[in-house]
Order: sequence, then C-alpha cells, then structure tokens
Amino acid sequence: MNTTHMLESARLSGCRGGRKTQVPAVSLAGLREEDNSWDYRGEFTKHLTHGFHSYPAMMIPQVARRLIENYSKPGDTVLDPFCGSGSVLVEAKVLGRNSWGIDLNRVALLVARAKTTPIDPERLRSEYFHLLERIYGCDCDSACLPEFFNIDYWFKAPVALQLARIKRGIEAISNPQDIHLREFFLVAFSETVRLSSNSRSHEFKLFRYSPEKLEAHNPDPLAIFREKVEKNIERMRDFYLACQANGTNHWCRPLFANTAEPISQIPSGSIDAVVTSPPYGDSRTTVAYGQFSRLSAQWLGFDDLEARTLDINLMGGRPPATLDCPRSSPSLQAAVSAIAETDQLRARQVLAFYIDLEKALHNIVDVVRPGGYLCIVIGNRRVRRVQLPTDLIIAEMGSSRGLAPEKIIVRNIPSKTMPLKNSPTNVAGDLEPTMHKEYIVVMKKPG
Repeated sequence: MNTTHMLESARLSGCRGGRKTQVPAVSLAGLREEDNSWDYRGEFTKHLTHGFHSYPAMMIPQVARRLIENYSKPGDTVLDPFCGSGSVLVEAKVLGRNSWGIDLNRVALLVARAKTTPIDPERLRSEYFHLLERIYGCDCDSACLPEFFNIDYWFKAPVALQLARIKRGIEAISNPQDIHLREFFLVAFSETVRLSSNSRSHEFKLFRYSPEKLEAHNPDPLAIFREKVEKNIERMRDFYLACQANGTNHWCRPLFANTAEPISQIPSGSIDAVVTSPPYGDSRTTVAYGQFSRLSAQWLGFDDLEARTLDINLMGGRPPATLDCPRSSPSLQAAVSAIAETDQLRARQVLAFYIDLEKALHNIVDVVRPGGYLCIVIGNRRVRRVQLPTDLIIAEMGSSRGLAPEKIIVRNIPSKTMPLKNSPTNVAGDLEPTMHKEYIVVMKKPG
C-alpha cells in the first residue's frame, strides 16, 4: 500500500490500530505558499555574534530577522520558546525588541547569554591579554582534570591537560560583576572542547574517530581557543556597535525551563510575537542536541547526569504506552496510524514528540497577547516512508487552541548537513529523499 492510500485509510481509522473512528479531512493544505525570497541562498549566516559557537539546526538569522520585522515592532517583546543558542534573540536585540528565550540545554543557554550581551570590545581585548598570561603561567597536572565518565576515552591526555589550563585561567575571572566576561570566554572554551575531543566534529552525535584517524588526531587546544576568541571579539565588536545604534535598553532573558510545562516566569499575555524553530522530532531519531553538547557540559561543570540524559528529557524522549492521539490534529492521527501499520514502536516514538509539542503550543499561547503572532519554522520528516506534515499538524493544533492560521510559507533549504538521500530500511539501494524544504507556519491570536 503506498503512502497516500495508507494515510487515507488511517484517516478513517484514527490512531488506534483496529478501532474505527471517523476523523475530519485536512482543510489547511491551501495555506501553503512557495516563496523563494525566503531561501537566502548564498547569504552569510555567521555575522554579528551568530558565529560564536556551532549548534545543530540553527535558524538562519535572515529568516529570524524578517519574521521579527514583519510580525512585531520596535519596543515589542519577542519569545523564542526553543531558543537553542539564541539566533532569534540576537536579531531581536539588534532590532530593538525585548526578548525571552527558553531551553533545557544549559550549554545552549550559556551561548545564548554570551551572544546577546553587548561587551565593549576594548574591554574584551584587555581581559584576553590577562587571560593568556594566566593560561601560559598555569602548571596543571592530572589533579586539575574534571571527573566525568570516560574522559580518557574522549580526550587524549595532553589535550585534556591543556583544556584544564584554559579553564583554570577563565575561572580566575571570579568577580560577580564580570560574569559576562567569564561567559564570553567560556563559550570559546566550549567550542574548543568540541573541536579538541576524539569525537568527529562534523557529527551531531558522539562518534569516536577510527583508530587510524585517532592516531593522527593531535589537536592544539590553546591554538584553537586563541583563534576562536580573537574571531569572537571581532564579532562582538559588530554586535556591540549594532546594539549601540538601536539603544542598549532592550533586555534579553534566556530561561532554563521546559516549554512542555506551564511557563510561570513569563507574564500571561505579555508576548507580542513568537518566532521559533522547534525540533523536527525527538532527539534520539533526529538531531541529538544532548550528545552534541555533552562533552562541553561536562567540562563546564554542569550536572553530569543531566548532561548524559538530556536527549530523553527533551520533547518526545519518552514514548507513551498507547497510540491515543490528540484529537486536535487529524493529520497527526492519519500519519501515526499509517506508521503503526508497519511499526508500532516507531509510531509511539513519533506520537511522543507531538504530544509534547501540543503541550508546548498550549503553554506558549497562554503568554501571547491578543492580536499577537506565532511564527513557527519547521521541517516535515519521513518515518517508515510516511510523510509527517508537521506544518499542518501545528496549524491544526493551533486552530484547536483558538489561533487563526494565516499562511504557511514554504522555503527551500539551500545548504544541508545531511545527505540528499538516506536509507529508511537500511537495505542497500533502498533510498528516499531527506528534507529539503522548511515550512513557516504563521498564526494569529484573535484580539
């Protein structure tokens, strides 16, 4: 049975295998409109502080900027409830908006704070010279190393000792008034950890180099750190000047919180516009944010257990026991049922993500003012050959919560960090396309 027939059959049966329940037909597909002006092919995406630290699946700043300009005005308050390393927050700051960001990844929040805190570049240069003096004058041995599981597996001994010297030098910035300086250098240190480890740096997940490549892998952490800091100071100069041009009284507040739970820190009805790009699926089967950040989190001294279990604590990390779908989305019911015909476990894993996504959407709506906008950038992935129309699922869930879906902008993804095709069955030659488009769902909260 092909995907179209599977979805049609599933639409009549609902989520739970053999139980026949009538589900309304999807009526939102007409909202989609192709617009190549949103592609930004060839545009530089690492200007200002956007290039501070690599991070998976970042929203490109041009898309964030255009959405903020289109759906808010100077002085408004913008929310990114899945802020990651803070791309939306940076753009909100330089556009003269206040902003909130929410994430469960402490490394991402560290990066977001550093990227959105303007610091006089001359002050940074002065502190950098003092920092180098401390690093070069530091004599570290094994007693300086942090204690976390498998440190010797992921880092060669000389590399670990150099990292310890760098970290000790940064930790000497202990004045509470200088926390922004300390965090600036910790972000460069975090990237240095990632690039100095025995894990393949171009992967989101932790994969150790092969024995042959590992033998030739002899990174110089101090050289990596110096290069990163010096580039970041230049990026901070540009960000600092941009903020000065728009005034420095616009605040940015990244929060450690779970968007799938009520957002108690943000006043109800205080958000003018939501601009965000949630995960495309659970971390285990899409982008492993926790694995990407784990080694940095451990070196930075964040809770080790929290770092190792982050992926299962993010959206969709815990599959439900049943296939009971939210009734707010007929498209979700159809897709989950189609997947369940061939793989019940994968169907439950997929469902877990959307259950958490619906909870998050409901909590986000609560903090948006009447007349405010929600702009959600998402990709539609395939699971077991079934296309998951996440853009329509979000529009349906939003509609059930009283939002008015206005449009779904379809943009091409000019560059990708994944192959153009993959093998969904792990059978040689059995290939299908991966995602090459993003969908921007624009919804309005009635005023």
